Formats: sequence, structure tokens, C-alpha cells
Amino acid sequence: MPLPFGSEAIAHWAASRHLSYVAHPDEGWFRQWEPYVTLTPPGTYYNACTWTAYGGHICIVEPWYAAEGEVPLERTLLGFAVHNGVQRRAAVRFGEHFTTRAIFLEGPPPIPVKIGDPAWDEHAATFASSPEVAAAAFHPRLRRLLAQRGFQGHLELRARGGVVVHLAGAHPHPGGYELLLTAVREIVDAAVAR
Repeated sequence: MPLPFGSEAIAHWAASRHLSYVAHPDEGWFRQWEPYVTLTPPGTYYNACTWTAYGGHICIVEPWYAAEGEVPLERTLLGFAVHNGVQRRAAVRFGEHFTTRAIFLEGPPPIPVKIGDPAWDEHAATFASSPEVAAAAFHPRLRRLLAQRGFQGHLELRARGGVVVHLAGAHPHPGGYELLLTAVREIVDAAVAR
């Protein structure tokens, strides 16, 4: 399949930022992250840009939510981070977005929990094995960062050092890649700090 519109600009942006760029990234690497807690898995992935630093890396990629040869109704980005400092499994969603799953075919739906922070619980749909796990994963520093950013989208922390981010409004053009790369770096920094 030909690359999506704007791919050349993304490749130039990645080169200008000294990021590795792969137009047709390894599907296997991304499929290892599935299933997502509340995100629908895409049909394929395009235009992966990877930043490597401080013992981990961040990959920003365009998930393709359409059949081969078709254009999705909306295009977006996903960010993936690998960092050994992330040690709890929990997810949170702010708002409803087109990437949100409506049904769960491969298993039961995730367990919604409240963490006991009224400002958070009023606006966030939080999922974890218990309220205590969610509160430890989304500790006060991380909650503060997300509130300051006015975060909208999906954030998933993985117990073996992984983070998945869908930032609503981040689209597949250089500015969107830059926006999501910055957001994922800040989220990882806050997640691993106490």
C-alpha cells in the first residue's frame, strides 16, 4: 500500500530531530502491545519515528484505522515508550474518542476503579486491578502533570516498563509528532518520578 499523505514531511521532520524513521514499521513489535485496555487496535501502522535516550525509547507512529486501500475517517497518532522505571499496570481515559473500543471481543471489559481523588475521579475513567494499584500508578505528580496539560485521550502504563499514549488532537504531521513526542517524554518522566 502507498504511504499516507504527508509521509515525506514526517520523514524530513524525523531527520531534522535525529530520530530513526521507518515508513513501514515492524508490525510484530506493535502487535506485542495489544490488546489495549480501551483502544481499538488499528489495521496497520505507518511512519514510525523513534527517539532513544536514558535507557529507553519512545516511538511515535500513525495507526491506520481503515481497510487497506481506504482512508480513515480521522487520522491520529499513538506514542509508545519503553522505560524500566514504569512498574505498575493501569490505564486512564479522558473523553470519548474514535479510537475507543465499544465492545470487548477477546476478553472481559477492563475493571473501572476510583482512586479517591475527587478531581481525578470526576473526569477520568480509570482501569486497574484495584483502586490501590491505580492510585500508585497514577500518583500525585503524574495526576498533576495530566491536569496541567488538560490531557484528553488514553494513557496506559504497563508493569514491565511500557507506556501507551493516545493524545486527542495529535494528527500525523510534523507538529503532531512533535506534540506527542513531548507529551510522552513528560508523561514518562512524571510516571517514574515520585
